[in-house]
Amino acid sequence: MGSNIYLSRRARLLGLVGFFVLVFTGPGCAGTIQGQVLDAQTGQPIAGAVVLGVWMKVAGLPGLHHHELVGVEEVETDAEGRFILKRAKSIIHEDDESVTVYKFGYVAWNNIYMFPSSARRKGQQVPPQILLVRFPQGESHKRHHYFISDATWGKDDPAKTPRFSQAVRRELEAP
Repeated sequence: MGSNIYLSRRARLLGLVGFFVLVFTGPGCAGTIQGQVLDAQTGQPIAGAVVLGVWMKVAGLPGLHHHELVGVEEVETDAEGRFILKRAKSIIHEDDESVTVYKFGYVAWNNIYMFPSSARRKGQQVPPQILLVRFPQGESHKRHHYFISDATWGKDDPAKTPRFSQAVRRELEAP
């Protein structure tokens, strides 16, 4: 009888450990986001696109909440258009994650919003292949810049995201 109690305690402990392993290694927690950026028209890889990840969390009391920055990460795509972005360690929900891919001459891609309508995407997961559409002739670069700022929650800060901020600055300089 004593061994049954020992086994049930051991089984509960293993179950608890397994639960925490699943919780802390699940898709919403630390890890990486990997993908490839391609030209939507030609299917060719886009080298030098900047990928920006911004992670926020809701903090404070209900009705008095605010958003706190958890992490910011930026990388550039390689010659094959591939990237690996390190995810912030303390995110809980995918809703706390905004990933934006930008290359001048293309419409910025964001996992939450779409340009030019700023409509929300149905699925907010980052797909393995991200297709960038060429920037439409006659579209406003200034409007595109506002979209990018909103999509990145205004975190294209030159101190934290020098590559992304430098690249996006071209939108304000374009005719």
